[in-house]
Amino acid sequence: MREIANPPRPTPTRRLSLTRAQRVALTLIALAVLMLASACRPPGDGTSASGASASASVSVELLTTPARVGPAAFEVVLTRDGMPVEGASVTFTGDMTHAGMVPVVADAIEIGDGVYRSDGFAFDMAGDWVVTVDVTHPDGERERGSLATSVGR
Repeated sequence: MREIANPPRPTPTRRLSLTRAQRVALTLIALAVLMLASACRPPGDGTSASGASASASVSVELLTTPARVGPAAFEVVLTRDGMPVEGASVTFTGDMTHAGMVPVVADAIEIGDGVYRSDGFAFDMAGDWVVTVDVTHPDGERERGSLATSVGR
C-alpha cells in the first residue's frame, strides 16, 4: 500500500474585505454610472413617432438648417385617417441628450391644413438634442412625436 506523505492542500484564497462605508460608496457610484448612461442616450431611434392612434400621424421637421445655437423654426404636420388635424394644441420641448440641462419649451401656432409652426424655440447650447412634440387633439386625444438633431455653433 502506498501512502502519500503530504497531500496537496488547497491554496488559501484572499477575500477582499470592504468596510460598510466602502460598500455603500461603491453601490452609489454604480447607481450614478447607470443613471448617467441612461440619460446620455436619445430616446428611440430619433425619428418622428406617433402616439395614441395608429391612424394619426405626427411629422416633425426642423426648418432652420443646419441646426445652430440660437433661434430655430420647427414645423409639424398632423393628420388623422389621412386628413389634416385642425384645432390641436402643439408644444415643443427640447432636451439635450446628457443630464443636467434645463429643457427648452415653445408652443406652436396653427398655420392651417394640419400644419403647426414654432418660431419661438431656441437652442441654447451646441450638442445632441431630442425635440419632443406633444400634441393634444381637439377631442382630447394625445400623441407625441420626436426628432433628434445635432446642433453646431
